[in-house]
Amino acid sequence: MTARILVVDDEPDLEVLVEQRFRKAIGSGEMSFRYARDGEAALAVLRDTPDIDMVLTDINMPGMDGLTLLSRLPGVNPSLKAVVVSAYGDMANIRTAMNRGAFDFVTKPIEFADLRTTIDKTLAALHELREAHRRREAAERARLNLSRYFAPSVVEILASTDEPFGTARQHQAAVLFADIVGFTQLCADEQPEEVFRLLRRFFGRMARQVFGASGTVDKYIGDGLMASFGVPLAGTHDATNALRCALAMQRRLARWNAEQQASGLPTLRVAIGVHYGPVLVGNVGDEQRLEFATIGDTVNVASRLENIARPLKSSIVLSQALVDQVRLENEDGLPELALFQQIESQPLRGHPQGMTVWTLPDSGPVG
Repeated sequence: MTARILVVDDEPDLEVLVEQRFRKAIGSGEMSFRYARDGEAALAVLRDTPDIDMVLTDINMPGMDGLTLLSRLPGVNPSLKAVVVSAYGDMANIRTAMNRGAFDFVTKPIEFADLRTTIDKTLAALHELREAHRRREAAERARLNLSRYFAPSVVEILASTDEPFGTARQHQAAVLFADIVGFTQLCADEQPEEVFRLLRRFFGRMARQVFGASGTVDKYIGDGLMASFGVPLAGTHDATNALRCALAMQRRLARWNAEQQASGLPTLRVAIGVHYGPVLVGNVGDEQRLEFATIGDTVNVASRLENIARPLKSSIVLSQALVDQVRLENEDGLPELALFQQIESQPLRGHPQGMTVWTLPDSGPVG
């Protein structure tokens, strides 16, 4: 990559000297030089050529001098590196130049071997600075991507580790599925842009409830979402957090529906299923695309609990395993459990003996 250097000096002979002494670097494309006779002209060149890497500037020039130019460079290009090349090599000028942002100072008459060393050192420092900036931007992008799926406290932990998800493993977690009831009819009744706008607003509100309960948004599935609690890091109240998230979702939906209805806009009903048990967590995919996934029978059961919420006329369906774990996590058993009704031996695909489930009636309170 060519290093682009701006030389700022009112001596016309310097341009000839630079072209002669650096002819090999210029001929090979290693370096290219632009020239300006004073600070004002230099600023104009920098505005027109934003990809210049470094500036070599004299101090004593007509118009804007080199020290004033140094103070103006950050406003044009904060990443520029500047080296002062001047016959005024006294300590006062050197200190002033350094205080105004100069990277180094070379005295005249110019020793071009020393100047080349200084240029190489300056460009190396610039490369390190840009690489650090690139890594910082990459880290910020990674942090932003993580924040779309994980609670803020989890993001901080994951962002600080080299391998945030580690190797594939199994541990206990709570899994929640939430799905809009009657979405097919809603699609038929509304314009496509309104349907997608409604979905974006719905998912935004539901995701905030997941993150507020220290959960992870695993994926969006059409008009529904899957969330997990205890993934990727197991906690001490994962089942409790999942239950409270389900209740918070219904409360938030009720408030939003009131706003929607007052504006003459569509309202929504949501069915939620929550289960607790062993899950497998790890990366799935191929060399082109990897995705962190939570899989296993616990996920399947949570999805089926959400499916049976409609025939049970329930807004939330909990498994017995989830309720048992909530009781273990809370000495008082968690008062919110009193909102639910127990149903014995509820048929569930994949579980021929049936499962005990706990339901929150569709018209019932949500705390």
